[in-house]
Amino acid sequence: MKKYVVSVFVLALVAGLAMLGMSNQTTAIENSISHSASSFKQMTTDTYLSHYNKIKEDLAVKGIHTLPFQLELDKQTNYYRFYYPKQENAANEKAIWVSVMLSGDQKTIDGIMYEGVPDVHTVKAMIQATGLTWTPELDQFIAVTNVAKTPKELVVSDVKVTIEGTPSQIKVMVDPVKLEAPKKL
Repeated sequence: MKKYVVSVFVLALVAGLAMLGMSNQTTAIENSISHSASSFKQMTTDTYLSHYNKIKEDLAVKGIHTLPFQLELDKQTNYYRFYYPKQENAANEKAIWVSVMLSGDQKTIDGIMYEGVPDVHTVKAMIQATGLTWTPELDQFIAVTNVAKTPKELVVSDVKVTIEGTPSQIKVMVDPVKLEAPKKL
């Protein structure tokens, strides 16, 4: 009888420790996702490009091509861009533009906009470079909305992704959620 009680106690102790360990692991994952996504609110172009280029390199090893991003100033429009067609390609229907909106310090990202023919791999890398972990929900969101003419919006860990367009032309906006919803009185 004593062995039975000790066995039940040890089993309960092991189960309790396992549950505590899983809880701590879940909390660590949630904190990591929250921290990385909230860091997009203060992300600089240098940090973003570093993340993007790392993802681009990882995809290149798998044979997947994404657009090369670098911060440039389009002097005609005075807009900052990560990617835009050069003059000879600007009128091309398949042109892709990736603009970046900067805050007052001209270093911190206020938003990123992809506009042009759908390039799913570049769009995914663009979103992942914000610090978000890619999920099946985001995958489905991208797949469904590239044929929706009305804007669709998804907020994940303080990053807002908005997509609208047709199968031949899409606009994807990625913005940090900076304002918190008003609290009830």
